[in-house]
Amino acid sequence: MKKNEFEEYINIALSNGADFAEIYYEESIGNFYQLIDSKLDTINTNIKKGIGIRIRKGENILYTSTNNLLKENIINLINKLTKNFKEKKQVSICLDNLKECSEKIEIPHNKYPINEKKDFLYKTDQIARNYSKLVSQVSVFFNESDREYTIANSEGKFIKNNKCLTRFGFTVYVKGETSTEEEFRDYAAGKGYEMFEQYNLEENVKKATETAIKKLDAKYYKGGEIPVIISNGFGAVIFHEACGHGLEATSVVPNISVFSNMLNKKVASDKVTLIDDGTIPYSWGGTLIDDEGNETQKNILIENGILKNYLIDNLNSKNIDLKCNGCGRREDYNYSPTSRMSNTYLAPGNDKIEDMIKSIKEGIYCLKMSGGSVDTSTGDFNFAVETARLIKNGKLEHYIKGVSLIGNSKEILKNVEMVSDDLVIDAGYCGSKSGLIKVTIGQPTIKVSKILVGGKE
Repeated sequence: MKKNEFEEYINIALSNGADFAEIYYEESIGNFYQLIDSKLDTINTNIKKGIGIRIRKGENILYTSTNNLLKENIINLINKLTKNFKEKKQVSICLDNLKECSEKIEIPHNKYPINEKKDFLYKTDQIARNYSKLVSQVSVFFNESDREYTIANSEGKFIKNNKCLTRFGFTVYVKGETSTEEEFRDYAAGKGYEMFEQYNLEENVKKATETAIKKLDAKYYKGGEIPVIISNGFGAVIFHEACGHGLEATSVVPNISVFSNMLNKKVASDKVTLIDDGTIPYSWGGTLIDDEGNETQKNILIENGILKNYLIDNLNSKNIDLKCNGCGRREDYNYSPTSRMSNTYLAPGNDKIEDMIKSIKEGIYCLKMSGGSVDTSTGDFNFAVETARLIKNGKLEHYIKGVSLIGNSKEILKNVEMVSDDLVIDAGYCGSKSGLIKVTIGQPTIKVSKILVGGKE
């Protein structure tokens, strides 16, 4: 779409009485490759092209989207959105000159030979199968995404961004005499295939396979309210779900979050500093601009236990006495943007993992977290633990299974007792009002003084 087309559509909306109008244009292509049974099982391509139209009148937000880019269709949609507006006016706004921004990609997806992609998938499969005869199945995938979007609005903004994302993942399945287990690993970045220059495939596959085998001897645990160590990286899913969503303006503004009206109040232990940073270069969850055309920022949400800020998108900033801080996000043009996380992590501390283990008479070490649920209005959560070990008298013991973490976001924040310095940030997806978006979550290894562990023995 050309500049004059964006201007025309925005001017029609404003002339029809809109207080604010935004046009979001997107073109994207995604490729998915999967290997199962030592065979290339799936190659899928998904192409998107369309626009989203967002209009504000007073406190009302109207949104529609279409992949029919004919001029008469777009004008018809704008007229339908604004048909009940009574105040008509003559408006003619001019957009700023187009600002383009993107991160440099060394090896784009379409420049990396398909045969080399296949070889990488096959190699992953063979490393796992050659490691042990207990390996019964290996599933491996590549996920490629190239997205280009342009945002224009009635405040004069006219900006274009490109985002390249690559994700590699595999699951190793093992079978023992009486049980089966699995272990998943992934690696993702806002890069092309140059990201594998620093990735040790053999080491990561062997470690995952070894862990899956050790889990075959895992025992059920009785549960109870005990101290817990949560490993670095994806262990932070518990903070993403239990705390992060409650700090988004989507929940804060309508006062349905446990953190509403809590600014500058103590909500966590002194050990907790929680950050959301969309500016991290080449990150899976970050970008140079958000989906409203605002520059992303490093937002300190909780600092040494004190709630310092929320995640505020552009339109929600009109309803709260805080500035927009570059966190308006959406899955694609079919969704209206709202406040969302990007790269959310717990800042590192100075405690040692060995001291955490030694300090526990009986507890568990959560090596890998799984999915869960949270009620943002109460902060109550429940998360499954995929891989865990028992801690007894200050020492790590056997693997355990069938455990979950049950608690409340405010409680867990206050019970963070120790924080190590081994920060790792992992890739994931987050679903909410504006669709399924890419995010990263991270933390160093932490010790929580007490939390209810659900178990089975």
